[in-house]
Amino acid sequence: MDISIVVSQMLKLFLMICLGTLLAKIEILDLHTKQKLTKLLLHVTTPFMIIDAFHDRLQMVEAQAEHSQSLSVGYVFLMSFLFYAIMLLLSVLLVFLMRIPKENKKLFLFMTLFGNVGFMGFPIVSAVYGNEGLFYSAILNCVFNIVIYTLGVLLMTAKPAGTGKFLENLHSIEWKKLLFSPAVIGSGVAILVFSCHIRLPDILAETFDTIGGLTSPLAMLVVGANLSGIRIRELVSDWKLNFYAIVRQIALPLVFWILIRRFTTHSILTPVWLLLSAMPIANTTALFATEYHADEALASKSIFLTTLLSLISFPLIIGICSHSAGS
Repeated sequence: MDISIVVSQMLKLFLMICLGTLLAKIEILDLHTKQKLTKLLLHVTTPFMIIDAFHDRLQMVEAQAEHSQSLSVGYVFLMSFLFYAIMLLLSVLLVFLMRIPKENKKLFLFMTLFGNVGFMGFPIVSAVYGNEGLFYSAILNCVFNIVIYTLGVLLMTAKPAGTGKFLENLHSIEWKKLLFSPAVIGSGVAILVFSCHIRLPDILAETFDTIGGLTSPLAMLVVGANLSGIRIRELVSDWKLNFYAIVRQIALPLVFWILIRRFTTHSILTPVWLLLSAMPIANTTALFATEYHADEALASKSIFLTTLLSLISFPLIIGICSHSAGS
């Protein structure tokens, strides 16, 4: 594995974050523009990205996987829910052990549960495990979108503990609007396209690819804009947030590795999941924080810190995978 690939991906992220910060400083990305971009990302470019990932990448991988005896789509799809079940368990445990204040519990649960399995996960997994690894990570990314727009929205809209019963929180959510959100619909269309081997016309496929490709750079610009009001001193002085970032990026994937090996020891799927569990906080977190009026600054700082720490955690996780494969 060429570590320069990982470093290159990290540098792309930070350069886009820095540009977003600059654009906010010179007031090109003002509050109104940032809110509009958030709507555009959540309701337009993300669904296109999901469909494009399944049409462009998964169909290609499926054709090659038929000759490599890879795991079935249905099996990986169902097991991907197990991935998030374990991550949810670890998220609740981490938030409980760190005694996170009530007002920030839901945000920390969200940040711990959802990693950047798409933008960062795809290229890194592809570089390490090739097309078969990309196939599994893309299916997980589909489940990611289903979970983030159901459980994720529930977490971000739930009332703080002690202000109402759980069932009351459930009734306060517009389930019809939630389940038929653009990203969930996009995931359903993507599964249909893949399962039925639907080949989109070239002009349509290229359009999906172009619009979906806007998601990552625009999201990182929004993250950078959110960071524009954060001082570097705040990042290094918040010892609790720094400790959380270290635990999330290093300790959590190692515990995940111990648990997931009880359910699968597949030579590709298991290490791919380990690598994806070590992804930094999803940049979508900042978008959700803006959308649902959570602490945007905290979300952006956490994304920044975990992305920075991933420079250390990725080589560590890759080393564990390599050692396991060789043993």
